Amino acid sequence: MNKLATGAVGLALVAAGGMTGYVFLQQDEAVHVESLCTPTQTDAAEAARAQNLALVDVVAQGAYVPKGADAGVQTFKVHTLAVFKGTLPDEAEIGLPGNTAAMQPGLRYEVSVLGPEAGTWIARFTRQVPADRTAESVAAHWKTEIDKKFVEPPCSDITTAP
Repeated sequence: MNKLATGAVGLALVAAGGMTGYVFLQQDEAVHVESLCTPTQTDAAEAARAQNLALVDVVAQGAYVPKGADAGVQTFKVHTLAVFKGTLPDEAEIGLPGNTAAMQPGLRYEVSVLGPEAGTWIARFTRQVPADRTAESVAAHWKTEIDKKFVEPPCSDITTAP
C-alpha cells in the first residue's frame, strides 16, 4: 500500500511537472539553464526554444502592417534554402515585429519562426548569414546547438511586493 501511495504521488508530481514545462534528464547529461522570461542569449537556447529553424533567402520586402493586432509588423517574402528544425514551406512570408532588425532582399538569414499565423510566419530570431557560408556549415552549427539539449525551467513574471 505504501509503494502504491508513493507511486501515485510520484506520478502526480511528474504529471504536474510536465504541465508546467519541467524537463527531466539523466543525471550524467549536461544541463544548461536560462529563464524563459529573458530573450535567448545563446544559440543553444534559441535552438531549444525554436519551433521552426531555417536558412532563408530574402526575395522581396512585403507589406507593412500599420494597424490592428499585428501593427508594426514588416513582412518579407523568402525562399527556404534549408530547414534545421520544424518546418517552413519552400516559399514563405515572414513577419518581423517592429523592434526586430529588418531583413534585406538578396541576403540570406538564419531564422527562428513561429506559426504560421494567417499565412505569415512570425520571426523570433533572425541573423544574417555571410555569402561564403554554406548551407551545410550552417546546418552543422544548428545540429551542434540542438544536440546540447538546452533546458529551461519555467519562470514567473509575478514578483513579490517588498
